[in-house]
Amino acid sequence: MNKERKKNILLVYNNFSTFVKTDFDILSAKFEVEKYQYKPVKGLYKNALEFIKQMFYLTVNIRKFDAVYIWFGDYHSFLPVLFAKVFRKKSFLVIGGYDVARIKHLKYGVFTSKLRGFFALYSMNNCTVNLTVSKYVERKVNWIAKKANTELIYNCVTLNKDIAKDGIEKEDLTVTVGIIEKEQTFYIKGIDTFIEVARLLPEYKFLIVGLNWEKLAHLLKDLPANITIKGKVPHEELIAYYQRAKIYCQLSRSESFGVALAEAMYFGCSPIVTNVGGLPEVVNVYGFKTKRNISSIANTIDRTITNHDSKIESIATFIQTTYSIERRNLLLTDIISRTLR
Repeated sequence: MNKERKKNILLVYNNFSTFVKTDFDILSAKFEVEKYQYKPVKGLYKNALEFIKQMFYLTVNIRKFDAVYIWFGDYHSFLPVLFAKVFRKKSFLVIGGYDVARIKHLKYGVFTSKLRGFFALYSMNNCTVNLTVSKYVERKVNWIAKKANTELIYNCVTLNKDIAKDGIEKEDLTVTVGIIEKEQTFYIKGIDTFIEVARLLPEYKFLIVGLNWEKLAHLLKDLPANITIKGKVPHEELIAYYQRAKIYCQLSRSESFGVALAEAMYFGCSPIVTNVGGLPEVVNVYGFKTKRNISSIANTIDRTITNHDSKIESIATFIQTTYSIERRNLLLTDIISRTLR
C-alpha cells in the first residue's frame, strides 16, 4: 500500500526569527517545507527588486506547492497570497501584530504606510486562513479586513521544564525585557515609562534587558541609580533574572502577545502590564493591568513587592497549558491538515 504523499508547503518570511523557526520546525515534522526569504530592505528601489525576484520565483515554483505559509502581512505576503489564489492553492498568513498596527507619531505599524497597508489588507482578505497570535489580534483583523477568515493560535514560549521554578530566593527586583535597538522600539516598549517608575522607587532595583546602550545613549541621560541596563544576553542568563525577580513589567504602547511576559510568569514573576493589546490576555487573572500612569504603576509595584506571592505552581501550569509549543504544534498541524484535505 502506497504511503500518502506529504503535502508541500512554501514558508515565506522576512527574518528567520524564533517565531518563524518554531513554526518551520512544527511544519517540517509533518509536511515538506521549503523556505523563501523576502529580504528586509529599505527604500522603494530595493524593495521593488525583491518584489520582482519573488514574482519570478513564484512564477516558476508555485505549481509544486500545495500551500504557502507566510509570517506577517506586508510587502512580502501580497504575491504569495495572489499566486496561491490564482493557482488554487491554500494560503496561511500569520498575523503577528505589527501588521495590524498604526501608531502615527512613532511611525509604527504596517498601516502607517498606504502601500504596505494595501498589501497587508489584500493578503488578509484573500488568504485561506489568517492565523492570529491572540484574541486581540484576531479582533483587529476582523475589524480591518471584513472578508478575512481567522483562526486563533496563541504564540508559544519554549519552556525548559528541568529548570527550577521554585526554591530560589526572590529579590526586590523588577525586570523588563525586549530587543530595544531603535528609538521607536524604546517608546513602543514603554522603556521611558519604566525609567520614570524606577525614579519614584529608589529603594527597589530595576533591570532592563536587551537594550542597546550605544545606539540609545541619548535617551538614557540622568538615569536613576537603581536601574541596571543589560544588552542581549544568552537565554540561560535571562531565565536567571526571571528566577530572581519578584516582578516582570511590560509597559508597552503596542503589544500583540508578550513572549517574555509569559516566560517570566512561568518562572514566578508577578506581572504588571499596561492595559493594551494582548498583554491583559496573556496575564489572564494572574497579575495587574494598569493605565499608563507612573504613580499608579509605582504604587502597584510597591504593594506587589511588599506582599509578593508568586503563586508559582498555578501560574506555571497556566502558562504551560495555554502557551506551550506542544499546544501550538497540535493546533497548527490540525488546522493545516484539515484545510489541505
